[in-house]
Amino acid sequence: MNRYLIFFLSILFSISLIQPLWTQGDKTTLTIEYSPNFSKVTNASILLNQTYKLSHNALLRLEYDSGGKIVPTIGLGFFNTGESNQTKIRGESDLDRVKTIENHNYLFIPLGAKISFGDFYVLPEIGFGIKISSTIKTINTFDNGETNVESRDNTLFSGEYNQFSIPFSLSVGKEFMVGSLNCSAGVKGYMGINEIVKNVPRNNHYFGLGILLGVRLL
Repeated sequence: MNRYLIFFLSILFSISLIQPLWTQGDKTTLTIEYSPNFSKVTNASILLNQTYKLSHNALLRLEYDSGGKIVPTIGLGFFNTGESNQTKIRGESDLDRVKTIENHNYLFIPLGAKISFGDFYVLPEIGFGIKISSTIKTINTFDNGETNVESRDNTLFSGEYNQFSIPFSLSVGKEFMVGSLNCSAGVKGYMGINEIVKNVPRNNHYFGLGILLGVRLL
């Protein structure tokens, strides 16, 4: 079965689960969250100078107020992660260095439990994601300072991409009012439970850490 069909059916199943919650009036809230972060992949290759890259995650999250301090959550979002590599060129070429930026993009559904301590909260989540693309940007820098940038789909020389991803995240934040807006801010860390590429010797779980910003919509 096509992986996009599987993900579409997963969304329909999730909607069927949360649809009764919408009838509960003010017991449900909908929040939009954005989290810029720095990400990398575990077990870096000794042949490459692998560093962190700026990644972006965004999602819509539905919370159901069960009346206690622990609130179940479900969401739907876009998940971007990856890493950057830089190589210094030594030789007679006028090329000085080559930098590559690898991006792995997923659509995902996170399930969580929001634990409140007054205005502060802790939110562990585990998600199910499907890979929508893996791209690589190459930046060639020459001795004279000029650069050449190319972007393309990333092609593997060995191994095979996992078409599904299971991200685990932990958020710590605070809710506050800005005028009439109910906002939240904090920090968020995450790691992939399964690997990006399977059937290769290199251990390759993505991970990242950054800030989070949220606004309650409903």
